[in-house]
Amino acid sequence: MKIKAITFDLDDTLWPLREVIIHAHKESNNWIIDKFPNMSKVLFTEQEQKMWQKLIAKDNSLRHRLSELRMKVIETLLIENGVTNEDAKKTSKSAFDIFLKLRHDITYFEGTLEVLKSLKEKYTLGVLTNGNASIKTLKIDHLFDFYLNAEMVNDSKPGAKMFEEALKITQLQPEEVCHVGDHPENDVEAAMNLGMKAVWLNLLDAEWPDSKRQADIDIESWWNLEKGIESL
Repeated sequence: MKIKAITFDLDDTLWPLREVIIHAHKESNNWIIDKFPNMSKVLFTEQEQKMWQKLIAKDNSLRHRLSELRMKVIETLLIENGVTNEDAKKTSKSAFDIFLKLRHDITYFEGTLEVLKSLKEKYTLGVLTNGNASIKTLKIDHLFDFYLNAEMVNDSKPGAKMFEEALKITQLQPEEVCHVGDHPENDVEAAMNLGMKAVWLNLLDAEWPDSKRQADIDIESWWNLEKGIESL
């Protein structure tokens, strides 16, 4: 059956993420430390890392609300270290704004925008992401017909909800939809479990885990993606 819609992961699929997140996290934390120097003993330490898991253990749904979780981590750490509740809340929001702005300071993989423009002429295009990157902020929303993230559906990939919602939006059968992503489990396996086609877009020279089901096709360049999808 012919592919009629394509859904895309964002991070490490449209752009490389690691250095972007490291920089955004560093600048956000350094801003907090400038404001509250005693936080230098807390941020960038195991204490900060453990707070993420501690808050998720209290409220598991936070794992699907990354923006809220990040702010709660900072707010809680500030309060634990003598900052008033009001100042902690304001500071965590301001620090997050710094993080989010830098989180969108990305560089696309070669060919990404050109190929998306071409695909948009032939297919319905959507975004399925666990993260909090905004295609509107990035000014690429005109290339997509719909956008879904973990917070919107209260479930993260490899959970099925985001994929099921995409099928409802497109009103297509699973085999008429192809999902493109970098993650063997969150993208490839999750999509194929619902009967969708899946493309592993391996732009970071990763090794495929032996334990995971193979994607329908493996692609190592955006320039080869359109032809690959046409072959499905």
